Amino acid sequence: MSPYRAAIDRTTDTIDLRAKYFRNLIITVVATALLPITWAVIIRRLAPLSGPLFLLPICGLFFVLDAKLLDDWRFHLLEAWVKKDIDFLAFCEAVNAVPKLPKETLASMLATLPNVDDLAEEQRISSSTREAVAAVVTGIHACQSNIVALKAVAAATVSGSVIVAVALRMWEPLLGGLAVFFLPVLGTWLKRKSTDVVKERTLAARAKPDFSDEKYRQLVKGLHWGPIPRSERDGILG
Repeated sequence: MSPYRAAIDRTTDTIDLRAKYFRNLIITVVATALLPITWAVIIRRLAPLSGPLFLLPICGLFFVLDAKLLDDWRFHLLEAWVKKDIDFLAFCEAVNAVPKLPKETLASMLATLPNVDDLAEEQRISSSTREAVAAVVTGIHACQSNIVALKAVAAATVSGSVIVAVALRMWEPLLGGLAVFFLPVLGTWLKRKSTDVVKERTLAARAKPDFSDEKYRQLVKGLHWGPIPRSERDGILG
C-alpha cells in the first residue's frame, strides 16, 4: 500500500470513528436527560433529577476521546511527512477528492497540518526541518488536548460532588468541588512540560546539517498556536 493510500485510509477511518462517537454521544445525552426525569415522576421524588448532571462528564469524555483521535491521526501523518513519504500539499489535494468525506470536518482537520503552497518547494524541505516543524505542531495540540482534558476533569469533579451530596443528603461532598481550583496550576505545569519537549526536539533538529532555519520559521509562523503564549513562541523559534 502506498503511503498516500495509507494516509487517506487513516483519515477516512478517523472521520468515521469521530462520527460514531458523536452519534453515541447524542444517544447517551438524550437517555441521560430523559430517564432521570421519567424515574423522578414514577417514584415522585426529586433526587433522580440530579441525574442530568452526568451530562457534564459525559460530554467532557467525548471531547477528550475526540482530541485523542485527532492527535493519533496527526501523529501518523506527521511521521510519514518527516520521513518524506508524503507531502501535505499532494495529500490534501488527494484526500479532498474523496467524495464521501464531509468537507467541513475534513477542512478543519487539514487546517492543523503545516501548509506549503508549492509542491516542489515542499519536496525540497529537509527531514530535519520537517522534524522540527512536526515537534511544534505536536506540542501545540498537546497543549490544546491537555486543556480539553482539564476542563473534562473539572466538569466531572463539580458534577460528581453535587450528585454525591444529593444522594447522601449531606453538604460535605460539595467541598470536593474545590479541587478544581488546583487544576490551573496543573495546566500551567503541563503546558510548560509540553513546550520544554518542543524546545528539546527542535534543538536536536537544528543541530543537523540539512536543517533550514528559514523554512522552519516560514512553516511554524503559519500555524495556529492556540494556548501557547507569545513568550513561549519566541523561545521555540529560537
